[in-house]
Amino acid sequence: MRESLIIVSLILGQALGQAELPPRLDQYTLAKGPVVIGGVSQNASGLTYHAGRDSLFVVLDAPQRVIELGLDGSLKRKINLNKFEDTEGIVWLGENRFAVVEEAHGNIVLIELEPKDGGVSWKKAKKLKPDIKVNATNGLEGIAYDPLAKRFFVAREKRSPAVFKIIPPKPESDTPPAAILMSLAGRGLRDISGLHYDAKNERLLILSHESACVVEANKYGIETSRLLLRGGKAGLSRTIFKAEGIALDKRGTLYIVSEPNLLYVFKKAKPRPQSSGGKGSK
Repeated sequence: MRESLIIVSLILGQALGQAELPPRLDQYTLAKGPVVIGGVSQNASGLTYHAGRDSLFVVLDAPQRVIELGLDGSLKRKINLNKFEDTEGIVWLGENRFAVVEEAHGNIVLIELEPKDGGVSWKKAKKLKPDIKVNATNGLEGIAYDPLAKRFFVAREKRSPAVFKIIPPKPESDTPPAAILMSLAGRGLRDISGLHYDAKNERLLILSHESACVVEANKYGIETSRLLLRGGKAGLSRTIFKAEGIALDKRGTLYIVSEPNLLYVFKKAKPRPQSSGGKGSK
């Protein structure tokens, strides 16, 4: 009986040990890049991943436009953002729905990008305006979305960079969305340039181009790991300049875009094979 319990305990321990845990950011290394983004010459400012289309979407701040890309950075299509201003972040909400942030205005603009769309009208789009102090040089720079809690995360870029949870009002309400400061998230960073929320693992990825890193924070905003984007780290020969957008795909691959038009792809590093320590080894 005792032997049976030991065997069961070992099996359970192995099963728990083999449970799929998300890789820490410091386990990632560069797999590809920098890759020049197809159809973009400058101002790549935000990034999101569309799981249904297995595509990346990049928002530009001038001209105001969204670009759909293959995972290799190749161009799929361009969508004009008509009458939008200073678009700095984008996030996929599900189906064909997205949200875009306008930095200086502090707007979250809700849009739909149908597969054959050639353009989106700002006037026809619904807007959310959280009560966050912004201006032309220090506005909303990144956006992420929690599909389970149905709330957003937005980042104020610099001069007291901060992450806020944004709780939208009920559809029939005219009240502005609630903005809750996450006091611990991104603490110590010189700026915040992009966000991604991993709902499966309840973690927030916070990108900083001035600090040249990505911080992984738990749901309380406490840092749990960090990916350094400096030359000589994570397989990079040079520091990533002006990293502006970040996204994870459904395989756990990490993507970063930087101005003017570059894509970097990171994957979990493969463990190095261990040398055999037998008697005949030297």
